[in-house]
Amino acid sequence: MLYHLWVRHHLRPGDFWMLPRGERLLLLAFAGEEMERMAAQNP
Repeated sequence: MLYHLWVRHHLRPGDFWMLPRGERLLLLAFAGEEMERMAAQNP
């Protein structure tokens, strides 16, 4: 998941871990949704 955030959104893992817990959870949820949509478009 962190790889996806880094490659697609240029969010470095160190920057991710410096965010408040709520923001990290939100980004993980959004990234998960984005990855699911990408997988559905490319079967």
